[in-house]
Amino acid sequence: MFKALVYKEWIKLRLYWTLIVVAHLLFCVYLCLQLRHAFKLHDALAVWSNWVSKGYLFFKPAKNIPLLLGVVLGCLQFFPEILNKKLRLVLHLPLVEDRAVGVHLLAGLFLFTLALLPGLAVLAVCGASYFPWEFLLNFWYIYLPWFLGGYAAYLLTVFTLVEPTWRLRVTCLLLSAALLKLFYIDSFYDGWRRLLPGMVLLTVALVLLPLLSSNRFSKGYGS
Repeated sequence: MFKALVYKEWIKLRLYWTLIVVAHLLFCVYLCLQLRHAFKLHDALAVWSNWVSKGYLFFKPAKNIPLLLGVVLGCLQFFPEILNKKLRLVLHLPLVEDRAVGVHLLAGLFLFTLALLPGLAVLAVCGASYFPWEFLLNFWYIYLPWFLGGYAAYLLTVFTLVEPTWRLRVTCLLLSAALLKLFYIDSFYDGWRRLLPGMVLLTVALVLLPLLSSNRFSKGYGS
């Protein structure tokens, strides 16, 4: 049954997911070409000086991509399920309700991760080829909050969509916007380093919100 649910999600999302992967990869390649162009126009010392003293981050234009991807993937995956209340069919399968919704969430989070990793690998390898080895460590410290923000955006999008009442859906939307801002506050290099464990725990805790909404949905609130 679990394999059938995962396969259903893959069939539903595979075309959109493939387009997302290609688009993200092309954008990351474009950022790398811009970095290469900067090194052609200026000597390495000048570029490195901007990197160290001014926080030149060639990958910063990709900052909001995890956020956007999380929202889009959540909508693509769950909007068809709540349309005409098709999600009720899933919740009435011979499975524990939370497990059925959990399988959908795991499938979405897994596809989200796989969609971003190829592009991130390109950015990391490209940056490491121009900057000192410390770049890689700083790259992940800087990008990880954005990456976690994408997970949070996905979970909060599902939380909002599955909520059965419009009044609480608006409240969910406002709460989601406030929480997501925490992941995208500008920082400089290791500024988020000490906060990362707490951000990871917060992101994991957000899994409970879609489960709460699905429980309310299954009980017919707002019908």
